[in-house]
Amino acid sequence: MKIWYFGKVYDLDQMTDVDIEKDIEARIEEFTGKVIGVSVKPTDEGYEVIIHRSLNVEVKDGLILEPDTFIISGEGYSGFMPEYQSIGCFAHFPGFVHYLDLPEFEKACKRNVEYYTGQKVKKATVTEWINMLVLDVKF
Repeated sequence: MKIWYFGKVYDLDQMTDVDIEKDIEARIEEFTGKVIGVSVKPTDEGYEVIIHRSLNVEVKDGLILEPDTFIISGEGYSGFMPEYQSIGCFAHFPGFVHYLDLPEFEKACKRNVEYYTGQKVKKATVTEWINMLVLDVKF
């Protein structure tokens, strides 16, 4: 199975989930300057990538924090721009918190997983909790 996360495709036939976790953690730390825990959980139907963060965010129904979209897609890391982006991106202004439309972002995630892994995706969902972010992909 192939996993796409943070702008990179990982192949579970060539790497363990622990190796993938370490690589994602290192790339996110390089990008954000913060150590953020990552769990990769392959399932019979697909995979989950869970980001364990120490900050508390305000979760809003139907919306996702703009920085969380970067942590999932890898947009901006080493100049990476995902093939598919959600619509409604806002300008970046220091000191402002921006939210994007969650269903639109999930559609972009689904299309990116399909594009980069070559696997047909039934569903890609993102769940944002106060201290956790989860991408759940079902094939």
